[in-house]
Amino acid sequence: MSSARPSGVINIPALEECVWAGRGLGCFANGEPTRVADRSDLRGACIVTSGVDYWPSAATLDEFVGRGAVIRTWGDAYGYALVATGRAHAMVDPIVSRWDVAPMLTIFPEAGGIFTDLSGAVTAEGGDGLATNPVLADQILNLVGR
Repeated sequence: MSSARPSGVINIPALEECVWAGRGLGCFANGEPTRVADRSDLRGACIVTSGVDYWPSAATLDEFVGRGAVIRTWGDAYGYALVATGRAHAMVDPIVSRWDVAPMLTIFPEAGGIFTDLSGAVTAEGGDGLATNPVLADQILNLVGR
């Protein structure tokens, strides 16, 4: 039996930013503890995504905007780093590869958040992803859940 702890890292050298977590150790950004934002309403929430052209329908985007959310495109690692550090409220990623999101399975629980695919399963194998806090996760999955 291994005593290794799962870990995850988002390293963005060009921005001199590194977010990392170890199971049971917490989540850190450049060495400082960090957590997801505690927002409980989509109104005014900053939702980041890898690109609106990957969304299954314009109607889904309209639902977010109609509820007062702000949509911004910051792809993959940087979008997830923004959410893990509380600078954005959710990352809705309609198309991912497992190597893009495997670290999120450790980073988000340690940052007080949740990472699932868009069906709500906790997995890096779903082909899509959602990272946010548990309260917003339910609201977002109701809009985009597959």
